[in-house]
Amino acid sequence: MRTIFVVSLSLVPIILIALRLQHEDSRVTTFKAQADRIQRAGYSYESYDFYTEDGYGLTIFRIRNSTTATSTLSPMAPVVLLMHGLGSSSDVWVIEGLSNPLAYDLVNQGYDVWLGNSRGNTYCKRHSNMSTSDRQFWSFSFHEIGTMDLPKIIDFILGETQHPSLHYVGHSLGTTFGFVLLSVRPEYNSKFKTMNMLSPCVYMIHGSSPARHLAGLLGVHSSLNTYMGDSALFGPLIIRHLLGFEMCRSKYANAKVCSFILFRLSGGYSAYLNESLLPDIFNSHPATASTHQLLHLMQLHHNKKFLQYDYGPEGNQRRYNQSTPPEYNLSNISPRFPIRLYYSDYDEYVSEKDIAMLSLSLANKTTTHFIDLKYFAHIDFVWATKVKEVINRPVLEIINEAEKVLQKENQTTFK
Repeated sequence: MRTIFVVSLSLVPIILIALRLQHEDSRVTTFKAQADRIQRAGYSYESYDFYTEDGYGLTIFRIRNSTTATSTLSPMAPVVLLMHGLGSSSDVWVIEGLSNPLAYDLVNQGYDVWLGNSRGNTYCKRHSNMSTSDRQFWSFSFHEIGTMDLPKIIDFILGETQHPSLHYVGHSLGTTFGFVLLSVRPEYNSKFKTMNMLSPCVYMIHGSSPARHLAGLLGVHSSLNTYMGDSALFGPLIIRHLLGFEMCRSKYANAKVCSFILFRLSGGYSAYLNESLLPDIFNSHPATASTHQLLHLMQLHHNKKFLQYDYGPEGNQRRYNQSTPPEYNLSNISPRFPIRLYYSDYDEYVSEKDIAMLSLSLANKTTTHFIDLKYFAHIDFVWATKVKEVINRPVLEIINEAEKVLQKENQTTFK
């Protein structure tokens, strides 16, 4: 079965070239679907819409305890922003049936919780002068999300809440957005309190994911990059059928087969996934993204460095004034509190060696948190049955301790 999946995965570039944006994703994942999930869990939500400097429309969500009226929420409640990874959206934090998801735990602890979304995903398929059928709409990698989407989201939230800074939790590529932002726009260091990075994707050299087999092809710039990249990843319906996603949307689908598909796509076998979650996972995942985001990750794997997007020698010369893409300057990252890096031995995308490289690159600006559980995989950082014990608890401890330090400092300042 694993061989069949790898073969299917290897066909994706070919089908993308042939079909690009034809037969786009037929799922109906709406604001109402997310609202229904949140409300059935006993919470309420608000949504906010705005545009980036380059015209992409973003929608983000704010979760509230349904027993707390909006007018009574303390304006002093610390803000926490949760950011999803590749092929995901704000749905990742509120999948139907999740036990003790981090978002709700934070709300219960009195935090003002916001769920971010990046351009091109389920909730962000609009532009001021383009449609998703325009190839140019999909002409972005995670660089643009880190340098334009994320700062816009942060500035909007801080403006809405009148707070000077916030706590950040990223999963997978959601961590990459944060590292890109602070590397390129270091003035944003002051807008972060704590940063809890779940399976951080910066150095992706030693992973064992089947996707690594594509790095030699997709991680090297060629004339196909623009042709393939300017398209919606996982958008064409034929790809969704080929990889089994459509079949697994049904609650009657074979749970073992669908679990296998999810594990192959999402970073390894998990011993902590409740199979009852599968229909809602496949109804909301994978969310669309730009194929350039995947290509950029393949470039990181192939080049073994944390580089900006490779446009080829001529394209790089025009964009960067040099023939090769520059490395992100991690030395620009200077957070108020050490960045917390969470990892496990069973994550096929990010290995212990990759975490060690990242920690070394950031000098004394990080602390590591090893998840010492057998078969704790990439998806388990957000969906594991044990997430309360191994993720929520340490995240809350870090945030709570930081808030105590900051409150003490404020009290000293105003004496």
